[in-house]
Amino acid sequence: MFIYITYDTDGFITAYQNTEADGYTKVFILDSWITQFVQHSDKFRYDTDKKVVLNPGNLPDLSLDELNTKYAGVLETSQQAVNSATTLAQQQTVSTTSINQLQQSITALALSQSAKGKA
Repeated sequence: MFIYITYDTDGFITAYQNTEADGYTKVFILDSWITQFVQHSDKFRYDTDKKVVLNPGNLPDLSLDELNTKYAGVLETSQQAVNSATTLAQQQTVSTTSINQLQQSITALALSQSAKGKA
């Protein structure tokens, strides 16, 4: 499949498109590379001497669907963590209120005991 690319000074692909445009170089991508190329185009290099695109050969074997599934799992776990943190914060607020009320009661009791001792 032919596509058009731009690349940086090290040959790494910076952009690609299906239509010819100024500043883009026409290259051939093997059909077996298309999925990897779409997912990781910035990892591929263009060899200016040989005029070919080079596959890095060490790309992950995950599809976009698998990545989306993993992302959804991470998102769900993050939401659970946020919910837990919110619940904890609410419980701490209730605890702080209860402690303040307890301190006020103890202070009032101490003052009343002190007043009884003076009378």
